[in-house]
Amino acid sequence: MRVEGDYKKDGYATIRGLVPPEVASNLFKQLQVDLANSGKSFETFAKLHDLSKHQTSDISGHFYRPLTTFLWGLTPIISEITGADLLPSYDFFRIYQKDDICRVHADRPSCEHSVSLTLAYSDGVTWPLEVGSERITTVDPCVESFGDEPYSSIEMQPGDAVLYRGIELRHGRTMPNPNRWSAHLFLFWVERDGEFMQHAFDEERLRSELKRVVNLDV
Repeated sequence: MRVEGDYKKDGYATIRGLVPPEVASNLFKQLQVDLANSGKSFETFAKLHDLSKHQTSDISGHFYRPLTTFLWGLTPIISEITGADLLPSYDFFRIYQKDDICRVHADRPSCEHSVSLTLAYSDGVTWPLEVGSERITTVDPCVESFGDEPYSSIEMQPGDAVLYRGIELRHGRTMPNPNRWSAHLFLFWVERDGEFMQHAFDEERLRSELKRVVNLDV
């Protein structure tokens, strides 16, 4: 594992090899197998939302326990890199389709410290995550571009990740996805005894999601 950048100074850093590429690939494959064994597929979870132009398949760690275990297991590493005492909030898996984007946005309070981890590309072409340079204090609607704001474009191979302050820095993917599909895991933490501690383990979202009749039963 190699950290590139100054997280405390810039609000983001690249983590090369946060997990071995074989682990990233097999987490994706295991999810496929477990979905099939439960009579579901990625298409079961496809939906439209404001960030994307096309449907994405989103699976919450609340409903697929290996993802939550992955989040909890990475907590000591992310705490060490950030230099903060962290508690996990939530994570989710997402597949983006060809030519899709992720509109520029900032995250909600559960995402004080955020990680975007690349799991797999169908065609092996990197799809950069872009992170803005200006700290924000209000959350605006998601938009198509950064406008005049300077931003960094970070390419990731499977197993690589970007750690960023999701509440403070806008981020997105404005270049269309060059792959037929790409698979990603997004993980979030808050600081123990910090301003957003009440969002630890994302209990408010969990109560909301439990109202949905969606469960992998795995």
